[in-house]
Amino acid sequence: MEILEKMLQIETEAKQIIENAKLEANEIRKKARQDAEQLILDGKRNFQEQLRQEISKIEEEAETRKKVILQEAETRVAEIERVARTRMDQAVDRGIHTFLDHILMNVTT
Repeated sequence: MEILEKMLQIETEAKQIIENAKLEANEIRKKARQDAEQLILDGKRNFQEQLRQEISKIEEEAETRKKVILQEAETRVAEIERVARTRMDQAVDRGIHTFLDHILMNVTT
């Protein structure tokens, strides 16, 4: 009888070991699933942060480029205004000289 009891005890222990292994495997699966979900969330957060940083960098570059373009435009406008003033002054001078020449010709004739 002692052998039978030992066999039953071994069988019971084996069943308990198998049950414990199943429970442990389920816990491992559950933990792996949770870890995978967390990795996915972390990956999404990292991607979103990288995307935010890249957008911010592009916006900063665009703002810098905009300032450069505006400065170049202002410089060009100032140059055009300077040239226009010079040409207007020259035209006025020619008009005045023509007018004075005309008056002088009428006075002398």
